[in-house]
Amino acid sequence: MLSKVADLPVQLLQSLSLKDSIPAFDSIDEVVVIGMGGSGIVGDFIKTVVRDHRVHVVKSSDLPRLGDRTLAIAVTYSGGTRETIAAVNKARKYTSKIVMITSSREMEQLCSEQGIMYVRIVNNSYSRASLGYMLAPALLVLENSRILSSACKDIKEASDLLSTLAGDRNRLEMLKRSMLGKPLVVIYGDEFARAAALRWKQMLNENAKVQCYYDVYPELLHNEIEVWHEHNANNNDTALILLRDEMYEREQVHNDYDLYTTINKSKRLLSSKGIKVTELWSVGRSPLARLLSLSYLGDLLSVHLAYARGIDPTKIPNIDYIKKGGV
Repeated sequence: MLSKVADLPVQLLQSLSLKDSIPAFDSIDEVVVIGMGGSGIVGDFIKTVVRDHRVHVVKSSDLPRLGDRTLAIAVTYSGGTRETIAAVNKARKYTSKIVMITSSREMEQLCSEQGIMYVRIVNNSYSRASLGYMLAPALLVLENSRILSSACKDIKEASDLLSTLAGDRNRLEMLKRSMLGKPLVVIYGDEFARAAALRWKQMLNENAKVQCYYDVYPELLHNEIEVWHEHNANNNDTALILLRDEMYEREQVHNDYDLYTTINKSKRLLSSKGIKVTELWSVGRSPLARLLSLSYLGDLLSVHLAYARGIDPTKIPNIDYIKKGGV
């Protein structure tokens, strides 16, 4: 699992070879990305990096009402995700602009029979360890459809950057120590880092079997911030991680409102209450590279933390039980 998760930079780079076979679509007004779990996170990343088109992220069998100028990107790594298949069947009633990203030969055959465009990707055994194989082709679809202008360039930047981050063992060890023995992990991020925070939650849940939730600035300052109270005995049982992107925060200045300064103020407040806050900053130039620089550390950490806790990160018995329809 560790080698597959660490392989994200290679996955991104390898996926560029698909560029010429990736479908393109014309006359797109909006995008809907359909998927669940490790496949569904692709939609959250796309929503962050696409700025000039409305993006809906669908993680159920339900859909917003689509139009014939809607591009639907469905991601089902396994090819058998029931909610995704049901949502695609509904999408076909509204739009013909649909592309399926999957590692499944059976789904490839079904798409061919139904006239749905598809991209078949590498089967890497685990969807949660295959983010690059799923995300990069989706970004290339958007570039070929003139919704993104620099997907190839940004993918290359992200791949180079993550290769460097993977070698930062000191940072990973520091993060692991901050979480060991803590039954709860809380991830805070700004709106830009939302997808990375969700990715941390999902990977810690599945790989390390750690209870985790996330919240987002500035909304959390109107409710969540109040839970850090002297009467809450579990404060010392919680690892608090702040995911930050300085470029985004510096842009959020309106009259007397300054997000960067406000988050720093909240950090000082938390520290004054004895809360240990671990802060991680994004690196890179493009939104894609910056976002992946935040999420990739969580991917690696989830496996290291699993090993430290004596847990096999490849096993997901509860998810398997539900998928098999157990009662």
